[in-house]
Amino acid sequence: MQYFPGTTGGPQRKCDATASLGLAEASPRVLFQEFTSAEEAAAGADWMWWWVDRDGTCFGLLAQAKILKVRGRRWTVDFGYTTKGHSQAQITKLIEAAEPYSVPAAYVLYCGDRKYRATMECVRTHRGVPCRDRERAGVSVACALVAQEATKSHQNAAGVEVFHDAVPLEDIANPVEGLDEPVHPLTRELDEELARFLRQPQRGARRVAKELLRPLERIRLGQFTSAATLERSASTAGSLFRDVPADRGHFSVPYLDHVLRGLRTGVPDYVRDVMEGRTSSVGMANALGGIVVITDADALG
Repeated sequence: MQYFPGTTGGPQRKCDATASLGLAEASPRVLFQEFTSAEEAAAGADWMWWWVDRDGTCFGLLAQAKILKVRGRRWTVDFGYTTKGHSQAQITKLIEAAEPYSVPAAYVLYCGDRKYRATMECVRTHRGVPCRDRERAGVSVACALVAQEATKSHQNAAGVEVFHDAVPLEDIANPVEGLDEPVHPLTRELDEELARFLRQPQRGARRVAKELLRPLERIRLGQFTSAATLERSASTAGSLFRDVPADRGHFSVPYLDHVLRGLRTGVPDYVRDVMEGRTSSVGMANALGGIVVITDADALG
């Protein structure tokens, strides 16, 4: 996936970048339907994304586009945004909007290039590279729970924190640095299949889910004041993992379930409709006007 705009210079306006990324540049390799402005205001979301592997395994998420902005020396992302006529914060609406579809909520961040990010103050590194100097980070993805936690814990520095934890979209689908590293969960009594998934390298849809989960596990490990629960979440129909701990730490919802419920053994009917060129039902079309499907050929490079 080498077609993302907004990776050179400063980010475009969100609406222009969304249209360019989701439509003009990605089509026809990536199938799509658009959200209307009213649907975005109601759900707090731009797109539904689905990665689909050849064997039918797939991973979906509901995404809102945001721009990493700089004002003087302060870097911000407006995670606390409230749309006109809606009192509830958009980040809360986004997480709630993902519930009926049993997928995680996420942000797609437009972050510009290294020159644009040159004054960012983040002392941490990625494989020895300063955070702000990462290649391919112009369009990155972070779970909405990461952003929600950052706004509580880091306030004015939330934008930089989420950028650090966000994964370049290209690296998820077409990794250039080899196999991914293990994820070490706080919850130890895991189903063996789930433990193997976290421990061993993954590709395709499984890799996307694992990378979205990785920063949540790191944040959860730092929440040492809250013990991990051994209770189990109710499984989603078609989930790849049926035995998932309901541990939530300080997150607003159980974080393992929130991410892993989007990892399925087969695509939902409304995604199949998009893949096969059919029009979704009226109810589904009204609720999900924007769907992006990335097939296995794209996901594996």
